[in-house]
Amino acid sequence: MRTTKNLSAQARQLLALSRDNATGALSSRRVCALLAVLASTRKPPALRRLLKAFYAAARVEVARGEMRVEHAGALAPEVMARLCAHFSALYKRELIPVPLAGEALVAGVRVRVGDDVYEASARARLDALRTG
Repeated sequence: MRTTKNLSAQARQLLALSRDNATGALSSRRVCALLAVLASTRKPPALRRLLKAFYAAARVEVARGEMRVEHAGALAPEVMARLCAHFSALYKRELIPVPLAGEALVAGVRVRVGDDVYEASARARLDALRTG
């Protein structure tokens, strides 16, 4: 258990070092520099465990900055811009819109920001009517 906590703490430190000073976002240049230093200073078994922990932390960080928009049919660019503005204001940070075609959706949209899911689809409305 102590090893896992230690790896998580080290991964968080690497994540902090990977952020751009001006924007606070992950910087690919800084990540590459960190990986080069780690590769030259760590032995392979320890490096692999640390990189797995860092990768998991980086995936969560990237997901926090993305707004995945699943939609049925075509979605107008102005609608995407309004959604992005709304959710950026709600989360108080700039979000990157990622449009996805949702074959499972009959009508409407499903927005995911990190672990939060907002659904305004026909299925969600029908389910609400059924249970309500």
